[in-house]
Amino acid sequence: MMQIFEEGLVKLFILVLNMTLTGSVVILAVLLARLLLKRASGIFSYALWAVVLFRLLCPVSFSLPVSLLGALQNEPAKEGRMEYITEDIGYMEKPEVRLPAPGISGVINQALPLGNREASVNPMQIYLIIGAYIWLLGVMSMAVYSVISLWRLQKRLKEAVLEKGNIYRIRGKGAPFVYGLFCPRIYLPEKIAPEEEQYILLHEQIHIKRGDAVFRLLAYLALWMHWFNPFVWAAFAFSGRDMEMSCDEAVIRRLGSKVKKEYAASLLNAASGEWIVKGIPLAFGESDTGSRIKNVLRFRKPAVLLAGSAAFVSVILALVLLANPAKAKENVNIYYGVVTTVMGENGAPETVVRIPRYGDVVLPDAKDVSLYLERDAERIIMPGDLLRITFSTDKNMQMTTTDRYGKTLYRFAPVPSGVAESIQVMGEGFSLERQEEDRYLFTVPLGMAMDAEAGDILEIYHYPKADTTEEIYLSMQDTEPGQELLVSTEVLSVEEEKYDIWVELSAEDAEVFLSEFGFGITAKLTKTAVQPEADTLQPEA
Repeated sequence: MMQIFEEGLVKLFILVLNMTLTGSVVILAVLLARLLLKRASGIFSYALWAVVLFRLLCPVSFSLPVSLLGALQNEPAKEGRMEYITEDIGYMEKPEVRLPAPGISGVINQALPLGNREASVNPMQIYLIIGAYIWLLGVMSMAVYSVISLWRLQKRLKEAVLEKGNIYRIRGKGAPFVYGLFCPRIYLPEKIAPEEEQYILLHEQIHIKRGDAVFRLLAYLALWMHWFNPFVWAAFAFSGRDMEMSCDEAVIRRLGSKVKKEYAASLLNAASGEWIVKGIPLAFGESDTGSRIKNVLRFRKPAVLLAGSAAFVSVILALVLLANPAKAKENVNIYYGVVTTVMGENGAPETVVRIPRYGDVVLPDAKDVSLYLERDAERIIMPGDLLRITFSTDKNMQMTTTDRYGKTLYRFAPVPSGVAESIQVMGEGFSLERQEEDRYLFTVPLGMAMDAEAGDILEIYHYPKADTTEEIYLSMQDTEPGQELLVSTEVLSVEEEKYDIWVELSAEDAEVFLSEFGFGITAKLTKTAVQPEADTLQPEA
């Protein structure tokens, strides 16, 4: 039971970390946007903080080709979620993160502890569990503090006297505030000048009408969840300031510029009272009086053109900040093939890659050569490997022929010229032999059908919507929902010592198998081979 709890807690912690990374980027963007919108009404800056709240509280969002996160070269979202830290990072032999800022991830990854195969638990798992418990302790501490503060406030409010409607009076010279979510109440101090009361009441009524209590409650929840992130604390402070300033401006627009001095004086007098709603999610009062007074005194109703421009910029910024990076345009310059050897100069073997529908192709140079699998070998690329060769999308790909040692080979000829972006080893132990009419003898891993025998029928399924740009994820044992039958073919032979099942496939089927292997390829075996009957004892004559 404890293990299940810790696994769920770690998953939640990783989810929060991913949201806080996205939120941090958006917070910095909104802080910069506030400078651009400085001359416009404060309502536009206040509205942008709603985008921050969404990013901090909701793990999923929509995708657009134009996105701030996309501009920072982040990977496309997975099921609507930005995933800088994967859920399985604790089980990786070499943990890696992809932070939403170029150049930082490499430094962080070098500092992450490597996995230990001999240990029962990876060091990264231990760090995640410790971090998750510390995070939970922080959330609980903030919640307890807020509950205690709320209890103390309610004790004090028992002495408040209903004056009219939703307006209550409290003893002393405390600062006015609004309390409550569904039935918000306005609490005013006893000692307040009548001429100031109309300004304060109008200010608090605008808060209620705009639903600022809901915004402040959500802001507190975000602060609890991301208490460890200093950017979130800054966002909480600045959003509260923008909320109050935009409300002040609404009062001035309604009463006219002639009341600016009197209204500023009422703010100053209110600030001299005790602020008793600090740290309470369901209540908020006046704060940052100095900045608000300056804003009130210099406030002028913006021109229609400026207001329209600010509104347009705010909407565009909101979309750009809300959107996740869209999935990149499908790259057609990706080739899949099986590494094999041919006779080279003086009978020495030469390594080529056999690509369905093309033939034997000379291995190109690549900027990066990597393995998706673990093995002990000095060479990265070996005969039998399944390769994914990727060229840049801006290349116009062509194939040229070359005569090598009496054999015709093909060669990649990208226009403009250049090397491949990457060559990745996606699997090993394959064979691909061309037959007549562009068909191939092909080896399917024995692990996909352990009981296969010659003459059996092997049904190969694939998942057409599989995202082959992601990590290999699918077991080769069981079919999955959404899969479709690729081909039904006879098992020609089984080589158990090489762990191979030989079948015959068309060039198109072989190409699909190679491109989706590990991303959605499964198999189902239908037994047709005759099983030998057990010997029976015959009665003696």
